[in-house]
Amino acid sequence: MKDLLVRRPMLLGLTLLGLAAIAIAWLLTDAPAPRKGQTRATKPAGTARTAASRAVGAPRSTQGLSVDARQDISADGRPPDARREGIIRTGLGEIQELQQMNKSVFDDAAKRWNAQPRVKELIAQWKEVEEAWKTQDDEAKAAVVPRMEAMWKEALGLLRAEVEQAARDAEAGVK
Repeated sequence: MKDLLVRRPMLLGLTLLGLAAIAIAWLLTDAPAPRKGQTRATKPAGTARTAASRAVGAPRSTQGLSVDARQDISADGRPPDARREGIIRTGLGEIQELQQMNKSVFDDAAKRWNAQPRVKELIAQWKEVEEAWKTQDDEAKAAVVPRMEAMWKEALGLLRAEVEQAARDAEAGVK
């Protein structure tokens, strides 16, 4: 009973604070909503500036540029250890998502997926990469990360296909 008395003012306070934030955001909007029967004025597609008012140089060329082989130019500039952890975290998140979406068929589909020869091969490759990972320097790790990502994507694609097939089979059996 005491918990309810403590929670009620806090919930009311949070509700009022949220309503105040919504009201302030609504009042600070730039344009009022158009009224019934009014048309909204549209801006012209081009601006009034002329080509002479902008100072634009010649387009830049890639001629003469070279890629430094020592630098990691991939889209993900994090260190290899963080990239590996991100790959694993994303993969586990996808597995949990598949499990939540297809609870009734996930366990059986996962067992069939785990019995596939290609999945066993991917797991063996992953174990080899993990074992070598401990002794490699950052450059060697960075070179292995794309392979690790490809292995996870392939394994998750096989799992997704297996779960979707099991869900289709279960749905067909219900009808």
